[in-house]
Amino acid sequence: MTNERSWRPGGGEGSDPESGYPVRLEVRSVRPGDVLDLRGMTTVLALNQPDINFSSYSPMRAALSALKPRGKFKPRLFTAISGDHVVGFAHFQPLSPDQRWQLVAIGSATGVFEASPVWEQLIAESVVDAGLRGVKRLYGRAPIESAAAESLAAVGFSPYVEESILVTRPPIAGSNVKMRAQEQTDTWAIHQLYNSTVPRQVQFAEAFTSHRWDLRAVPEGMPGVSSSGWLIEERHLIIGYSRIRSRGAVHTIELIYSPERIDVLDDLIEGTLARIKLAGRKDRVYCATRGYQQEAATALERHGFTIAMEQELHVKYTTANVRVAQTEAIPFHAEVIEKLPKRVPSFLPGKPQDESAT
Repeated sequence: MTNERSWRPGGGEGSDPESGYPVRLEVRSVRPGDVLDLRGMTTVLALNQPDINFSSYSPMRAALSALKPRGKFKPRLFTAISGDHVVGFAHFQPLSPDQRWQLVAIGSATGVFEASPVWEQLIAESVVDAGLRGVKRLYGRAPIESAAAESLAAVGFSPYVEESILVTRPPIAGSNVKMRAQEQTDTWAIHQLYNSTVPRQVQFAEAFTSHRWDLRAVPEGMPGVSSSGWLIEERHLIIGYSRIRSRGAVHTIELIYSPERIDVLDDLIEGTLARIKLAGRKDRVYCATRGYQQEAATALERHGFTIAMEQELHVKYTTANVRVAQTEAIPFHAEVIEKLPKRVPSFLPGKPQDESAT
């Protein structure tokens, strides 16, 4: 496999002045003739961790899905063309309810040349296309200090939180922890728990509404994935929440808990793993913990999880702040009007006999 970080082109005759790639690139939406070329990608980075682990990733399959007439939430796949060959791709998935775009994967077939210039131009052109479609936010996950993270930063994506991906495999211990299954009416209370737990800058970046916790809301691009939620309550208040998403033998866990009640973590994890054990097939269980959830990562390690990777979550806004030009003060000189005789006050000067002046 090519080392994508080994060479940074400096341009030259015949190079693309915008990307720095040795030859001129054309970035466009995938076309039917690109599908076979996508099979020749020497590097494919599956970035949307851990959700992308529900199925093996194939750029050809993603391209075929993007070519189908499936409406506003179909995948968006862009290819970089050099001559008659596809030398890179970027795959985004629009998500409801606001059609935000999530970067799913990027890939390259650049030979001895570094892939970063190709990825930068691909992502930049994707942002423009998203903005023209009315998309306000794009998101990308990338391993810390990776070429993918550098490419995102080069086109204006900003990291807003770090995340650890932990994984465990069977055997999974059982538990008798008392948990209640999530009901549809719980979404608002779960959202309030999220608001009390997550730093304000992360909330601004993610811009979630309570619909985020709706059990019926399986994200687009994840067919066949089932979802369930489990709550730990105290005096009718939710102090711990876990969401399990499953497809086949692969499961992901999302944990939310009150920062004032970290003592609930062991019960929350044990109870969640017990529900997965009862669900049937078990191969891998993933859990992503944020930088502000260090105690959760420690508790997961106590229950057999190990850290698989560290990544950053990035966001890019397609709307820009408008700078209002400073206005210059213009003096306004009012004419002096002759004083009227005393009468009923009026806003309209006129003869005393006029109805408008009385």
